[in-house]
Amino acid sequence: MILWHIGATIAIFRYVFRDPKVDLRFLALGAILPDLIDKPLGTILFPSLFNGNSQAIGHTLFFSVVLMTVVLLTTRRGRVRRQWMALAVGSLIHLLLDAMWTVQETLLWPAFGWGFPPGSPEYWTGLLERLVSDPWRIIQELVALGYLIYLYRKARLNDPDRRSELLRTGRVAA
Repeated sequence: MILWHIGATIAIFRYVFRDPKVDLRFLALGAILPDLIDKPLGTILFPSLFNGNSQAIGHTLFFSVVLMTVVLLTTRRGRVRRQWMALAVGSLIHLLLDAMWTVQETLLWPAFGWGFPPGSPEYWTGLLERLVSDPWRIIQELVALGYLIYLYRKARLNDPDRRSELLRTGRVAA
């Protein structure tokens, strides 16, 4: 669900905040950050500690609040703070897109105790089957892909100079 998280996060951010100065690189990284943390931690490195759950610490409100607090305490107003805040906002939007309010034991961790709900022991072996058998996931990925193509065309990223600017600054002109 990489496209879904990146595409939907950028779409939501651009619609809600309308901030042309946002660094899309940091926003996109924040959009997948909870999965980058939890998939390896909960299913490979420490499955007994996290009950084999692929939605653990990175999918908690606590994680996003700590991330945002660290950014606010360690940066000053300006471009650097704006970049790192985009990372924190991206992780918050990830929680929204994963509907984490339906898993309150994880979202509000550690309010309900230190443990996480048990995950699937066959997370990685059943991954491909889950991805192709769930039509909702396929629709989400296609919608996000459609939005990213729309943004690519609207920002005229087929121009090498515009693409170079996006890679250098994280901004699009559209």
